[in-house]
Amino acid sequence: MEDLNKEIVLIQRIKQGDRASFDILVSLYRQKGLEIAYNIVGNLEDAKDALQEAFVKVYLNIKGFQERAKFSTWFYRIVVNCSLDLLRKKRRMKSVLIDSIMDEDGQEKKLDIADDHLEPLKISIEKELAHNLEESINKLPEKQRICFILKHQNGLSIEEISHILKCNPATVKVHLFRAVNNLRKRISKYLT
Repeated sequence: MEDLNKEIVLIQRIKQGDRASFDILVSLYRQKGLEIAYNIVGNLEDAKDALQEAFVKVYLNIKGFQERAKFSTWFYRIVVNCSLDLLRKKRRMKSVLIDSIMDEDGQEKKLDIADDHLEPLKISIEKELAHNLEESINKLPEKQRICFILKHQNGLSIEEISHILKCNPATVKVHLFRAVNNLRKRISKYLT
């Protein structure tokens, strides 16, 4: 609760024009914002551009932020929107890297990273799986893709995602369920 109070004070100072407080806020949210942007746009330079645009929007619109909402939710929504805008402008999709996927029980299942000591065939299969998984994520419908990225790559809760996307938590669950099913179908030959 103390961190929340500090954040509220920080935001109030920013609303009064305190640039140093804005710099502190940027340092608090830069890393997570960059991770979210990167997972959506697929490359570091575009992620930095989307994040910079998000911080500009925060700075210009902070006076409209209501303290009764969580700043992180508001900020992450801006990052998602800036990232999607960047993708639309470029009219291209970049690869999205993934470290995990859910198994049939809804539990996160870690994918093994290739090890130099593994057999060459196993290394080849794992590289093929990673490539197919990246392609499969990129081919998901936009809402499924965003929900999957926010949940499984950025660790946000369903409640946080629903606030970011301005939709019902049940809708987020449906998008996640469909995303996982679509991915499972596309990579099923690797999960046996």
